[in-house]
Amino acid sequence: MCSCFQGPPGTPGTPGVPGMHGYRGQDGGKGEKGYPGDIGKPGRKGDMGTDGPLGPPGDRGKRGTKGLKGDFGDKGDQGQKGECLHSSKKVAFSVTRSKMLGPVLEHTAVYFDRVLTNVGAHFDEITSHFVCKINGTYLLSVHVLGQQKRDAFAWIMLNQNHQVPVHGDSRAGYGTGSNTIILRLTQEDHVWIQLRANSALMNDYSTFSGYLLFED
Repeated sequence: MCSCFQGPPGTPGTPGVPGMHGYRGQDGGKGEKGYPGDIGKPGRKGDMGTDGPLGPPGDRGKRGTKGLKGDFGDKGDQGQKGECLHSSKKVAFSVTRSKMLGPVLEHTAVYFDRVLTNVGAHFDEITSHFVCKINGTYLLSVHVLGQQKRDAFAWIMLNQNHQVPVHGDSRAGYGTGSNTIILRLTQEDHVWIQLRANSALMNDYSTFSGYLLFED
């Protein structure tokens, strides 16, 4: 057996030349599904598509607030001249009494002895009747004032027919009553005032008036 002494370590050698690339290995198996990534930035706006078909009508909306008042329109053309409603012939009368009447014991025609107006002379001063001489439409009115604590109940009469009543109530002390009527009259129609039995009138506070509105 030889006994030798170990010498000191030698200096490292120079690195070797790199080896050649190895061959590509086989593809590994499909990995597990990863977690969702962060939401990306919005993409650019796409081009406008073609118009779709017309949809069904929607529900009626709520009524809007009232708008502002508009400006005045242009002035219109002048209209045609209208027809005059007043008769070309003038008929008007107004009469009253100068004395008290009643109390009467039966229905009595009221006589008016003071003629204030009688245009056309259609009021007959003898009978105290308004006698129609022109066919047309007339306005007639009567006002009565009763004696103290006496009723004044009267009628506007057309020929022998009662038309409208007039009543002055005795409970008022001196009762007053008025009425107005529009009648279509023909020639020889008579309009007059009848006082009912047990009624009484004062003097010039009771009047009977009328005039022609228009001819037929």
